[in-house]
Amino acid sequence: MDSKFIPYLMEMTAKYSIAKDVAVELEDGAVKVTCDKGAFRFFYDFQRELPRDGFRNVPLYHWQLKRRYVELRNILDTEMVKNPLALRIHHIVSRDDFTRSLKDILVFESSLVEFLTHQRITRVFSDFSGEVYANCIMSTEGNIKVSMELGFSPDGSEPVLLHEIIGKNGLASDVVVDTQTQQYPIYVFKGAQTRKYTDIDAELYDMDNTQVDAIRFLMWALTDVSRIDGLCESYAHLEKVWKAALAANADVRYTNVEG
Repeated sequence: MDSKFIPYLMEMTAKYSIAKDVAVELEDGAVKVTCDKGAFRFFYDFQRELPRDGFRNVPLYHWQLKRRYVELRNILDTEMVKNPLALRIHHIVSRDDFTRSLKDILVFESSLVEFLTHQRITRVFSDFSGEVYANCIMSTEGNIKVSMELGFSPDGSEPVLLHEIIGKNGLASDVVVDTQTQQYPIYVFKGAQTRKYTDIDAELYDMDNTQVDAIRFLMWALTDVSRIDGLCESYAHLEKVWKAALAANADVRYTNVEG
């Protein structure tokens, strides 16, 4: 985590009167927050076995506050694209603090599918290539079919992130048509060098965008801690999706998430 993470989080919770007596501590794969509303461990290393130490373990779904995914969900919610039939997902990235294992990527994308569609994943087929690559086909309770290509690329590679929704009356995508690589707000071309400026938040400057999203997510969760029950319930379900993916890979068959 960036050295500015804790000061920014403390500043924002005070600015918007989100909670009182806030204290923040970073640990490997998680952010621990204590305040007048309780003691919470917001974890983002989904492979790690979490301690039971008085802190409530809550998944840190930082992607649910990312603008590109919020707007993609709005396209469905406002019925600009109606009746989604299928989703196509590519998620190939280098390892970093927030993405350490294939489970991290699968939880990210499974959660995002349910966030976008408001439907739970019920069946999984998967094919893993060791711990670096996986293909998955999933079905939701409304029979939306989801194709996922997930994996890791060498350090320093440009991330490949594509989310495409195919509906009865059109298509929605979070990247420019026929583009899969990450886009940035501002480019400056100077000779053989290209500089990228990535600041996209009016209040949180000079930080990695994922960390900005994490701060916004923590603020959202702490604003109304009743949301935490839903997050914990969601993660319990996604653990079953992960186990179904492992079982499907082992048995080479479509596997139900429940039962």
